Amino acid sequence: MLSPQFVEEMKQQLLAKKKQLEDDLGELTPHTELGDDMDENAEEINVDEVNQDLIVAMNADLEKVNKALEKIAAGTYGTDDDGKEISEARLRAIPWADKAI
Repeated sequence: MLSPQFVEEMKQQLLAKKKQLEDDLGELTPHTELGDDMDENAEEINVDEVNQDLIVAMNADLEKVNKALEKIAAGTYGTDDDGKEISEARLRAIPWADKAI
């Protein structure tokens, strides 16, 4: 069983990660306006595609962080969906880990 101090420490790390992801997502906005220069448009479209991939990955991470915070609130943090305990070492490495290994 995880100590309340450890859970609080992980909660603070998760909240910091959540803020970082939300801030980063706020900065990644696609270019919606294209100009007359085809080369410039191609470059902007390429940047938009890369940004879109980053947005998808960051949203997935944000979902995992939010799920971990929900588990803390519910008192089930540190267990996976099968009820297996996730090790403290794994949670220290990845506070939003959702699988025991």
